[in-house]
Parts: sequence; structure tokens; C-alpha cells
Amino acid sequence: MTSLPSHRTILIAVASSLVLAGIVAVLAGRDVPSEAAEPLVRANPVTGPFEGLGVWVDIYDREAWADPVAAVETMVANGATTLYLQSSNADRIGPFVFPGETVAFIDAAHDRGVQVVAWYLPHLSDLAVDRARTRAAITFTTPRGDRFDGFALDIESSAVRVVSRRNERLASLSQRLRVVAGDDFPLGAIVPSPARLAYDEVYWPGFPWGDLARTYDAVLPMTYYTFRVNGPAETLEYVTRAVEEIRAGVGSDEVPIHVIGGLARDASGPETLAFVRAVRDTGAIGASYYTLPFVTDEQWATLGRIGEAAV
Repeated sequence: MTSLPSHRTILIAVASSLVLAGIVAVLAGRDVPSEAAEPLVRANPVTGPFEGLGVWVDIYDREAWADPVAAVETMVANGATTLYLQSSNADRIGPFVFPGETVAFIDAAHDRGVQVVAWYLPHLSDLAVDRARTRAAITFTTPRGDRFDGFALDIESSAVRVVSRRNERLASLSQRLRVVAGDDFPLGAIVPSPARLAYDEVYWPGFPWGDLARTYDAVLPMTYYTFRVNGPAETLEYVTRAVEEIRAGVGSDEVPIHVIGGLARDASGPETLAFVRAVRDTGAIGASYYTLPFVTDEQWATLGRIGEAAV
């Protein structure tokens, strides 16, 4: 009686045949099917509002909210092309802290060729609230029909203590934002400074750089160097390292980065110049100072050089 081949013999034969088939395919110039690698950054990001010089207004900037037209005229006179306007945060009772003034800001900005990006700070503790308020900002329309030109999510709250759960909720909210916004609406991820993530190891270990880079059109690090360093040399190093560490975290130099600097009220003239140099040297797509009421004439003059060929 002829014995049947063992199970091991069959597996070896099948494996050998597959390997041989692959070799033949390569020699014949045919592609061998393989699992596609996940992209490191979002394909065809829409970065317009995040490019060039911008400035920020938060809900505590009473001077700016008291006269939106004057605030916009100040930034226009100094070459800023994007206003980052806070809509609300998770602690407030509604999606807009100043709804009437928000309308005035958008209309005044658009009348003067300025783009407006809404931004919101979630706690991720109540996703229903965060979803409703971010959706309200993205879909907000003024009585004359104007809308925000982009939206940015302020990712910094550690209210959800378990980091894995925080990441899950952030991913869920981010995915929902993209669905609501659509593929062509610019979304930005406002992120903690890499320096904070490095020195405060319990704050947000394993920060999800890759997930954010694949969902959002640009990454906007809160590079508030006045909290950490002093002088132009340290400022240059701090900002440069922040951009480099984001690219390393994402795994790609192609991630669009808009650097947020300041605080304006504490930054010196030489430090502002060093900030601008770092932005240009690293190839960031844009930069801004936080916040508008505290930007001095000297700082404006320096920030206006971001778009020049050399600083």
C-alpha cells in the first residue's frame, strides 16, 4: 500500500510553490500583491487658512470682543491673514460664548480678506457635548451667509484620566469632525508642545501623533516658549526642536505644521525674531502669536517677516 504524504510534507510543498511563484512573478516584471502601508499623513491636505501669519483671540480677550472691527483692522494693518477665534470650551453653557460678536468678527474679517478659523477646547468627558459644539462651529453661518474658513480642535485637556480612554475619545471626536466637515474643509489639530510631553511623562504618554496627522490637515503646536526658556538662543532651539519632534512623532517631514508662539505679552523683541527664524528655518507652513491684544508694534513688525525669503 502506498503511504499518503504527511501534513507537514504538504505544508512545505505549498509554501515552496508560493515562494517559487513569487520569484517567477518578480522575474517576469509582475507586481506581487502585498498589504498596503497606512499613510503617515493626510492625503492632499487643505492648508490654506493655516499658511502664513495668523493671530489668536480667546474668550478672555475682552478688548478684542468689545470691538471686532477694530481688532480685525489691527491684524490687517500688520499683515496677518488668518484669525483664530475661540468659539467656546467644554466648561461653557453653549457652543458660542459671544455669538453676536462672532458674527461681527467673521463679517469684518471677510470684508478685509482675512480668513477665520474657529477653535474649541473639549474635555472629552462628554462626547455628546463636544460633538454638538464642534458641529455648531463648523456649520455656523452668519445672517449674510458667511461661514468659518476652517476649524481647529484644542487638544490638551487631561480631564479623562485614563490615557487609553482619552485617546479613544479623541479619535472618535476627530473622526466625527471629519465626517461633519467633509474632505475639503480645513481641520487643524492644536497640540501640546512636544517639550511638555517630554518633561511631564504622566501627562500624555504615547501621544497619538500619527492618528492626528492622518485626520487633520495641519498640526498647530502650542509652542509657548515664554513658559520654558529665556532669550533668543533658547527660543530658537525650543521652537526648532518642537517642529522636529512632531515630524519624528508622525514619522514624516511632510506633515503641515503651523507654529503657535508667545505668549505675546511676555515675549521680547529678540525672542520674537528668533521665533520667526525658527519658523522659516524649519519650513513650517505658517505661524501666529497668542493673543491679539498683547502683540506689540515691535512684535508685529518682526512677525510680518515670516513670508520673506530670509530673516
